[in-house]
Amino acid sequence: MNRLAFLSYLALVLPLALPLTADAVPPSESLLPDTTKAWISIPDADELRENFDQTQLGKLAQNPLMEPFFKDLRSQMENKFSRTSIRLSITLDDLRNIYGGEICLATLQPEGDDTQHATALLVDISGRRQEANELLDRLAEELREKGARRRVQMIQGVNVIQYLLPRETGETEAAQAYYFIRGDQLVASDHQGTIQRILASLLGRTTRDRSLDELPAFSVTQSRCAEVSDDAVPHIRWFVDPFGYAQTLRAAAGGRQRRGTDMLRVLQEQGFDAIQGLGGWVSFTAEDADILHRTFVYAPPVDSEENYELAARMLRFPSGPAMAPEAWVPPGVASYLTFRWRMQEAFEASQTLVDEIAGAAVFEDILESLKYDPNGPQIDVREGLVQHLGERVTFITDYRRPITPTSERWLIAFEVTDSQVVGNTLDRAMEVDPDATPRMIGDRRVWDILREEDDLGIEELDIAGVGFGEFEPLDEDEGAPLLEHAALTVSFGYLIVASHGDFLEQVFEGAEQPLEEADDFVRVSEHLERFGAEPSSFRWFNRTDQAYETSYELLRQDQMPEADTLLGTVLNRMLGPEDSDELREQQIRGDELPPFDDIRQHFGPAGLFIQNQEDGWMICGIVLAKDDAEAGEEPADEEPADEEPADEEPADEESADEESADEESADEESADEESADEESADEQPADEQPADEESADEQPADEQPADEQPADEESAGGEPVDGQAGGQEVAVPLGPTRILVD
Repeated sequence: MNRLAFLSYLALVLPLALPLTADAVPPSESLLPDTTKAWISIPDADELRENFDQTQLGKLAQNPLMEPFFKDLRSQMENKFSRTSIRLSITLDDLRNIYGGEICLATLQPEGDDTQHATALLVDISGRRQEANELLDRLAEELREKGARRRVQMIQGVNVIQYLLPRETGETEAAQAYYFIRGDQLVASDHQGTIQRILASLLGRTTRDRSLDELPAFSVTQSRCAEVSDDAVPHIRWFVDPFGYAQTLRAAAGGRQRRGTDMLRVLQEQGFDAIQGLGGWVSFTAEDADILHRTFVYAPPVDSEENYELAARMLRFPSGPAMAPEAWVPPGVASYLTFRWRMQEAFEASQTLVDEIAGAAVFEDILESLKYDPNGPQIDVREGLVQHLGERVTFITDYRRPITPTSERWLIAFEVTDSQVVGNTLDRAMEVDPDATPRMIGDRRVWDILREEDDLGIEELDIAGVGFGEFEPLDEDEGAPLLEHAALTVSFGYLIVASHGDFLEQVFEGAEQPLEEADDFVRVSEHLERFGAEPSSFRWFNRTDQAYETSYELLRQDQMPEADTLLGTVLNRMLGPEDSDELREQQIRGDELPPFDDIRQHFGPAGLFIQNQEDGWMICGIVLAKDDAEAGEEPADEEPADEEPADEEPADEESADEESADEESADEESADEESADEESADEQPADEQPADEESADEQPADEQPADEQPADEESAGGEPVDGQAGGQEVAVPLGPTRILVD
């Protein structure tokens, strides 16, 4: 589970507190249409908060040292989700006193049109209607000041308030928002058709489409989670249609923005849209685990013989008994993933994917070129590699101290059945690579790769023109080569690719105690076995303290945008500017974060397994609290880095047990922080702006005669429609938009 995404979500959800009134209103899945592409539901936020506060992450969130981090993170997430379309006008803090039951947020694709998007908020306000009206009334004044225009419409006998917000710079049309209150249900959306559809469901009227709970992908994912949960009530339920949701994100951003290959379209056309939905349950402090999560991936077969079509045939992961970690895996790794995969079949199935991405039938041409080109390696990929691939893949991660943007290390190993043949193939391929250099580590040959930019100043020859034609523009995201530095070898019966050569050296050194005997690995494995981990196709183990330390310390150093880490790459793509050559500016202030060793005790071991089922995959995962022994463990040994930054601070170079040095570093850091605070007291990060309060005066609407009767337009401060009005802003953890809520 990605730490920043998970903590971002918690930072937005934790302030909620409400009692649950059973059967007060229909469940949200019965009210939303089957065009819902992302859905998250909190049945009882009071219970969620109570249980979450007992977890180690909950205690971390309550730690005063982390208050600036969560405050800043929350602001950045709200800003990120509000960059497009309409803003919600109610914050979670404002809503904490009006919830009386389920809270649901959904992203929809109206009428199944991939150019449309909508967001809906459904809130059970049982026993809190007066508080809700007071909140809405208080916000009406703000909406009047913003110049929002208000109109009351009669829709299916219920007053629905529409708001038209002033058009902002760059917008082609003004944002709209709709809301109504019927009984103990508050509903808000930025799309009139969505409001009408939800209202029809509330009134028990027949609709043209199915409800969300009638959608097979939704019903199957939720029922499978229920089957393995012994009827336990989850604290969070969720569902996503991956391709549909991606389309709504694209639509909310104004359509596809980048040039080059449309990977969303390619994956759909290559059969990966067989994955119709993912849904899950999340529980806190359940069954001796801090966090217990279950997810079902619904992907029913579309072909009776091969299950899936075209490149989606790569999705073949056989199940079997538990696989013990290989003896060569260092016992102190941050994470360990191993899985079964029919690699030979996957290689052949990838042909159509490669050809479609290239826009031409190049797959076989590439293989022929590698085999016969006199200037190439002259290797037969199928005979020298593919036919000797096994069915196991292992991926491990680690990191080096002191923490720098290049501290994270990873290694992936592909099982082979004939090391000699595959080793010879690797040697021949590397011998013609000008960036590859061989060396021996003991009796093992390792190929180090270091890509260097050509800075000779030679003008590139332009051969486009007569006889050559025009070249297709490159995708804006192409960027640097996939592996700018790596080390490759064939050892232990695996073809191994490592991000750093010194990681291979560590692997070759071996260790007295194997990973499978480590106390935390044993604890996680025993818990997974209790949940029925065998047979399985995937097993994953993670020491969250080690896995997250690199990213955390880079945040403290304001170096996350420069990070050569998996998380850093993801964040830079998600949050970076459209110009891929421009370095992203870090938005979360790191100078207020405590050293990671001060909060390390909050990050315990985690693990999961994946099992095959006839129509998809079941995933079960846990996060455990550290036991006393693990809490007392020292962090990973410091290793010399290839390159040390010139301005490395002493605190980052010391281990946790060097108390005197830590005290000196802490004093220095405290002084630096005080100085930084004085210099930047009146400054805010670039996108840490107060959320707009553009919303309109809202009043809960009682039922009216069935005929629709649009009322005259009014100013935002118009008279209530049999109720009080107001609005405020809510961050949207699931969607690209914000909606105006009254």
